[in-house]
Amino acid sequence: MQKLIFTCFLIYILFCCLIANADDKYGADFLRYLTSAESNGIGKSSVAYSVGARALNNNPAGLAFSDGNELIIGSYSTPRISATIMKENTSEIWEDYGKFVVEPTEMAYINYTFPSSKIGNIGISFAFNHEGRFIRVNKEGKATNAFPKDDFLLGLGYSIKLVNGFAIGFDVKNIRNKVPIDEGSDIGRTWATNIGLIHQINDKTKIGVSLQNIGKRLSFKTEDMPDKLRRNLYLGGSYNIIDSKKSKLYTSFDVNPPFDNGLRYAVGAEFIYADLIAFRLGYIRDIQPYYDMFLNINDYTSIKESRLWIHKGITMGIGIKLKSADANIAIMPSRNPDLSDDEKLRLDNQKPVLSLSFSTRF
Repeated sequence: MQKLIFTCFLIYILFCCLIANADDKYGADFLRYLTSAESNGIGKSSVAYSVGARALNNNPAGLAFSDGNELIIGSYSTPRISATIMKENTSEIWEDYGKFVVEPTEMAYINYTFPSSKIGNIGISFAFNHEGRFIRVNKEGKATNAFPKDDFLLGLGYSIKLVNGFAIGFDVKNIRNKVPIDEGSDIGRTWATNIGLIHQINDKTKIGVSLQNIGKRLSFKTEDMPDKLRRNLYLGGSYNIIDSKKSKLYTSFDVNPPFDNGLRYAVGAEFIYADLIAFRLGYIRDIQPYYDMFLNINDYTSIKESRLWIHKGITMGIGIKLKSADANIAIMPSRNPDLSDDEKLRLDNQKPVLSLSFSTRF
């Protein structure tokens, strides 16, 4: 029965991915940042690793592998990106051709799981993301008191163990995405869901599947506004190498097909000593299309340009555990534009992505 359910689920999510239209203009990109500092420290691999409140907005099936009554407060900060594209001129000298400038973002989120019950586990989530500086007065002198671009999410998740370590779950989220335009701002809204499955094969091994952001387009009024949600399929597993009273060592990996533009994967390990301190190390390789402002240095015109960006490199994290609470921090590499054969890249003062979280169990 377990194998039948797992097979049917895989067929369904693969079908959902196949019918998704190819698109290089996506909205509400903050949905990709809804991972805990723990999973960010191990390369952002979370499909089989994240359980309890950490599972919300990732693989909701992980809600079932927890006693519940857990609260997580976290943040995810991306740096300002200044990436200059260089090309050879007629004299075969490399010179500046154009520049991408991506404003920094700050996101805060709260996840909470209610006490577990025989009929399944329930969790709720809230997230607020903003980009750019806080604006008190607009160009006309009117009070604004808002960020030029911000996002909001409110979600509800549910998961249940069916038989012998086999859990299925889903979460439903209401999304609001505010984007600046020439006349002020445009607001798009939609509903979306994540569905997931985890099978705990034995005490050491878990495998999981998660399909994220199944939903309609954002309801913007402006034409050509990126309004499609970035749908993702994740397959992953985790393995407990050491599990003793003094120390624990876990490994985790995720893959994110299809691989049209190269492999997309995450792998990492977590070492916990004496239930007091955790060390995390990982590697991520992700390549996705983004729709960002591009400045042509030759004529100083600016346009929105779609381009593949690569997010790859080593991730690191550390956590402090005190009885029923813990605090975690992780750093990750920032994304960089993918280059063609006739281009070179210069980065100005590039900083890492920073992720923080605090959790407690009641």
